[in-house]
Amino acid sequence: MLWFKFLKAKIPQIGVFLLMLAIYIVNFWLWRLPMMAFFNSSLFALIIFVIYLISSYFRWKGVQQAICSVVQDNQTLQKKLDQQNLAERELEDIIRVWSHQMKIPLSAIDLMTQTEADPKELKNQVFSLENYLKMLLEYQRINNLATDFRFDKVSMADIMRELIKKYSTFFIQKELSLNIEGEWVVTSDQRWLTLAIEQLLNNAVKYTNSGGIFIQIEPGKLEIRDTGIGILKEDIPRLFEHGFTGFNGRIQQKSTGLGLYLSKLILDKLEFQITIHSDIGQGTTVTITKE
Repeated sequence: MLWFKFLKAKIPQIGVFLLMLAIYIVNFWLWRLPMMAFFNSSLFALIIFVIYLISSYFRWKGVQQAICSVVQDNQTLQKKLDQQNLAERELEDIIRVWSHQMKIPLSAIDLMTQTEADPKELKNQVFSLENYLKMLLEYQRINNLATDFRFDKVSMADIMRELIKKYSTFFIQKELSLNIEGEWVVTSDQRWLTLAIEQLLNNAVKYTNSGGIFIQIEPGKLEIRDTGIGILKEDIPRLFEHGFTGFNGRIQQKSTGLGLYLSKLILDKLEFQITIHSDIGQGTTVTITKE
């Protein structure tokens, strides 16, 4: 293939050589010179020309390889630049949505300082502020992560029990029932895995006003099922896009669109799979698996 490209590039030189050879033949024919002399001189000229082509080919090949290397480097740099620009745009979008969402608990806290504050509600708003801030900080960390993972044996049941304890106030306030069964010991990074699952539990509690949350654990699978408001079918394919809140998230005015995006980002890096099934008014089931 390279030889073909080289010869194609050398067509003008080859054409000049053939033209000179033709003139040479005509001269021999017109002057009626001995053909043996023609063949000897032509063979010598052909040998010289072939040597020229071979030496030119190796020089041309070196130049082409250098050009290919430069092109590949440029493509790599362009790809990195595009990724950086995309990451910056995503971060700008997320900060814009996040800062808007932060106004809700801040406004509620400000209002409570001007009236008689409800300690439970104040605690809930502070919890929301801490959670929003944590999501943004962890999002920035996971995007700049290099070798921060520390893999060890992790108990899914222990993770869920710790998170349930953290969200116990909301279970009590909403009078939600809770059922957790099974166990799954997996090799993973406990800190990041806990953060990913917390966002899923947070959504389940946030959008469930009555009924309960059921957690089923088995080797290779974690399932979180709630009896909440559910998700529109057309929203499900876009749930893991950054900044996407869905119809119910916009109606409830409780969603930044960052929680599920962060969970998916972490789970992908930890090589877990996540799927969501939901029906409006019937609840949502989130399933995490690992092969």
